[in-house]
Amino acid sequence: MQKTILLTCFSLVFLLFSAKAQYINTDSLIVIEGLEMGCLISELDSMEIYSPELFPDNSTQELMTSGYLLSMFSMPGSGQVISRFGPRSGRMHTGTDIKMNKGDTIYAAFDGIVTRRQYYHGYGNMVVLDHGNNIETYYAHLSGYIVKDGASVEMGEAIGLAGATGRATTSHLHFEIRENGKPYDSELVFDFENGKIRGKVAEMENLAELQQELKPKGYSINQPVSQKYIVRSGDSLYKISKRTKTTIKSLCMLNSLKETSVLQIGQVLHVF
Repeated sequence: MQKTILLTCFSLVFLLFSAKAQYINTDSLIVIEGLEMGCLISELDSMEIYSPELFPDNSTQELMTSGYLLSMFSMPGSGQVISRFGPRSGRMHTGTDIKMNKGDTIYAAFDGIVTRRQYYHGYGNMVVLDHGNNIETYYAHLSGYIVKDGASVEMGEAIGLAGATGRATTSHLHFEIRENGKPYDSELVFDFENGKIRGKVAEMENLAELQQELKPKGYSINQPVSQKYIVRSGDSLYKISKRTKTTIKSLCMLNSLKETSVLQIGQVLHVF
């Protein structure tokens, strides 16, 4: 008798569960990365699904302006600015030089991928980070590397050691911020004297817009104008890239050239 009652109760529970389950339309379920179970589409509006933890990295990058990304940057190192962005000794100085002692730690300004970790002409030992949104940062004259080529790094992570490799007369960090391959004055973004990001950065769409906004107010002394180079006898794309501290790829893109193009004496090339 007891066995019959238990079997009957079990059957009733099973039928009730099945009856409830049959009303769930699986087409109305959605799976969200980071959640263990699916949820109803109707529940999405009441859920906090727009947090960075649940969004793929590439989605947040597409929705984020370059200005907002730059507003989250941190200082690559501490020290006094000893040479600013702009024309210097007949050539364009494309970064900000921060005085540091040999061996001082250099930090990633933001999350990124190491796209270059090598000795490069006047830059000496250099690390380049790609942060997405066409934003890159350069860290040059290093005495040593801490990261490997292709590595993913986080903001504030140690990436190298300060030094004086390449064209340098004293130990320091040569720091650059580039957008679409074009160098901009990093003092548009950083208030190095007070160790913080300028308030206007987050409001801007990109570095070009930030330049237009802050340059008239005196935050940046020099304009990142397009620099031109006149081809001389014996010049090649390799020699010009080395002399102007840029890349052959960039020269070709800016001037609609191929790496095999023959240069003409007197030809005017855009460098930045």
